[in-house]
Amino acid sequence: MLAEVARLEAELAGTRAGRNPDDSSDLTDYLAGLTHCCALYAANDSPDRPRVLWNLYPGAEAGLPNPDTVYKYVTVSPDHRYEITGRRGTSADLTFQVDDAGPERAGRLNRNLGLLAEPDLHVLPDGTFTITAGPDEAQGRPNHLHLPPGARRIMIRDTMSDWSQTPTSLAVRRVGGAPVVPEPGLDELADRAAAFLASAAPLWVRIPEQYNYVHPPNTLPPARPTGAGGLQSQYVTTGTFSLTDDEALVVTAGQGTASYLGFQVGSNWYVDYDYRSHTSSLTSAQAAPNPDGSYSWVIALRDPGHANWIDPVGHHEGLTLMRWQGLTAPLAPDNSPRVTRVALADLTAALPAGSPFVSTVDRKRKAAVRRWQFDRRVATLRFPHTNSG
Repeated sequence: MLAEVARLEAELAGTRAGRNPDDSSDLTDYLAGLTHCCALYAANDSPDRPRVLWNLYPGAEAGLPNPDTVYKYVTVSPDHRYEITGRRGTSADLTFQVDDAGPERAGRLNRNLGLLAEPDLHVLPDGTFTITAGPDEAQGRPNHLHLPPGARRIMIRDTMSDWSQTPTSLAVRRVGGAPVVPEPGLDELADRAAAFLASAAPLWVRIPEQYNYVHPPNTLPPARPTGAGGLQSQYVTTGTFSLTDDEALVVTAGQGTASYLGFQVGSNWYVDYDYRSHTSSLTSAQAAPNPDGSYSWVIALRDPGHANWIDPVGHHEGLTLMRWQGLTAPLAPDNSPRVTRVALADLTAALPAGSPFVSTVDRKRKAAVRRWQFDRRVATLRFPHTNSG
């Protein structure tokens, strides 16, 4: 494992992020977080003894995760049958996706093999629900996930538009299938984690080149529905920012029929900036709307005074990503983002009329609430994995 980490550290130093003066100093922390992430996947890699794993949180990141989402994973096999029980939290969007664990197993994005999303998720009046999963087709049964050949895990996305919302609690058990095999030893788990790391690291170098840097800097293309590798019920748009200390990037978009709209910036390592202590992301529920109902976010290296300041935490170049979830109709073209790069001195003129600004006192108050809400979210989750949510 240590040899693989050392090899990757030398290799990653030559990438776009490794050569960028703002990102290069983050290499050690990035590689530690990716290694942690892969080690958790390896430790949870038993379809015979399923557990609900919480992964993709600060300190264990890959793939530019959504700061508003609690990601949980259950390792599965079509050779077994499972029962997942839960109590619905108050989040804006909850989905259960079957995939083949592509990043760590094949060095590519996931192949999505099935999805259970609201409103198809049947929840009892008391907030509890039961989901079955196995090799058999649903054939009209509610809350059943088909595990076709190649299925390797169930990925749960629990997305909170408002950080005061509570994540869903989950538990899983195997209820039938092939005989259970012996648990792997520590050496085998370490080798598996190293293999996952070697597979995933090159992927997360390629993806921003393919999806973000393919567009000119300081632009965002029209939003598109995601499928392969992403959430099937979601629209996204991806790009990059490149700013001096005295510039800002204004991004204005509409929510449409989505239950969740979120905008974030991230590192060229394809991970998040510190979103607990900095507003490197804001949802429409956290942001203040314009008078016309749209939302404007302002990326700037220093506080521009705008209510929806997106803080890149000292980075002059990085990635942008916007997500719409829970749509009841296709996203209308006029809800896609409009992007303008301006001098900070000219910011007001670049914003829609009446776009909100805040005082320094209000900024500090919101920052304190943000930290408290994130800490509360973490406190509701058993770390790092649980069978009983």
